[in-house]
Amino acid sequence: MTGPRRTVVLCRPETPGREIRQLASRYRLEVVYTVFTDIESAELTALIAIQHIIENNAEVLVIPHLTAPWIAGLRQWKAVRTAVQIITSDGPVEKFTR
Repeated sequence: MTGPRRTVVLCRPETPGREIRQLASRYRLEVVYTVFTDIESAELTALIAIQHIIENNAEVLVIPHLTAPWIAGLRQWKAVRTAVQIITSDGPVEKFTR
């Protein structure tokens, strides 16, 4: 049995801590860094995510304010999806990729 996976959380400032804790518990995640951002640009958000994934040697990225189909549909997130598993408010992104 493997232990919790190192995780970076990318969320809005108003995201409830309980929501992050629930996702971490459900998917057996160890949150090692949390980024709070109000950035609306998908490109900039993806760059911020990948920077913190690399800096924190993370295996998973949690983004509780976005949905998996939205991320799966944007090319800006493709590199992030190949580097780590992304988990959103409605589950892992890979369920929605083609």
